[in-house]
Amino acid sequence: MRTTLLSLTFRWAVLLLSLPLSAQLSSGDERYARLTPAEAPEVLAQFRASRLPADTCLKVTITHKPRRGDDAAPVNGLLWVGWADGGPRVRFEARDSQGRQVYAFIAKKNAQASMLWVSQNGQPAQAITAVGLGSPLAPGLLLTPFDLHLPFTHWEKSDYVSTERVVGRPAHVYLAKNPQPGAPTQVRFALDRAYGAMLSAISEDTQGKALRTLQVEEFGKAGDQWLFAAISVRDESTRDVDRLQVTHAALNLRLADGFFDPRSLAQPANTPSDEQFKPL
Repeated sequence: MRTTLLSLTFRWAVLLLSLPLSAQLSSGDERYARLTPAEAPEVLAQFRASRLPADTCLKVTITHKPRRGDDAAPVNGLLWVGWADGGPRVRFEARDSQGRQVYAFIAKKNAQASMLWVSQNGQPAQAITAVGLGSPLAPGLLLTPFDLHLPFTHWEKSDYVSTERVVGRPAHVYLAKNPQPGAPTQVRFALDRAYGAMLSAISEDTQGKALRTLQVEEFGKAGDQWLFAAISVRDESTRDVDRLQVTHAALNLRLADGFFDPRSLAQPANTPSDEQFKPL
């Protein structure tokens, strides 16, 4: 079961997930009222603290869609999401047609730090210290670990900008400043006013020019859990797009303590059984 963003009437969960706010901040004609200086950091803190009820694994396909020409062959991957030490954990593996791991990363973030490790073709994981867009998940793609890890949501300097209409919904907009030099200089991200979920994120340069835009496109339901079903990333200079589609979800997992240890990254992780995966 799927629905588009414009027909969203339920909360969105997973990587970009967020629990519903404890109370509606406004309604009716006040849907676009600005947050007060006290409300703005509270809304952001609630978003940062939101999480899924249990570990989750998603089967995904990533398709590059150039502005001109045919779509590229999809890249298949697995995306695990967990929580520890006050923040989300993400593990991603891209596999070839024979099921061999060709690219993998583990990312962690919390209020104190953001960490990323990458492994290619089964090599030992390498720590990536630069906080930027980085290299794509596979040749020919736009999508990078930055787009799945979303480190900017926890950057220390993240200021409330406005409450405005974003992809058809009232949303609170924040501007996060990169703590390191390099692209992007800042990221402008929007949180749905009613549900607290992130709707979009625009990476910008030093002049505030958009470099790329991430947007939630679809939602789906696996069992009783609503999840994002598709996101897109658009390069604003070429207008090329990558679309990540979630096809199946395995919910209520209990991942081993060392699952998000970067030393395990060179070997493919154990995949949930077919019976555990539910189609979206």
